Amino acid sequence: MPKVVVHIDEVAKVAMAMGNVRNLLAALPTSKVIIVVNGPAVTTLTSADWATFITDNPQVEIDACHNALMSHQLVATDLVAGVKVVPAGVVRIVELEAQGFNYLKP
Repeated sequence: MPKVVVHIDEVAKVAMAMGNVRNLLAALPTSKVIIVVNGPAVTTLTSADWATFITDNPQVEIDACHNALMSHQLVATDLVAGVKVVPAGVVRIVELEAQGFNYLKP
C-alpha cells in the first residue's frame, strides 16, 4: 500500500492538491494519504470545499498546523469537522517521511 503525505502551504494550491489526491486514490485506492496543511493555506480549512472533500474521502487524514493556525488567528473550533490539529506541520511531515511516506507538494 503506497503511503503519501501531501503538503499544502499555499491557498492557490489547495484545489490542485485536492485533485491530486482524488486522482491518486482513483488509480491506487488502497493508498494511505495524509494531507498536512500549514502556512496561509490553513485559512482554507474553514471552507465548505474542505467539508465536501472530507465527506467524499473519509480515508484521507487532514492535519492542520497549530503554529499556522495561531499565526492566522484561528482555533481548532473554526475548522471544518474532521480536521486534526498537530503541533507543527513541518514536524509532522518529517515524522511521516521517517515512517516511509512519500512526499508530494503540488
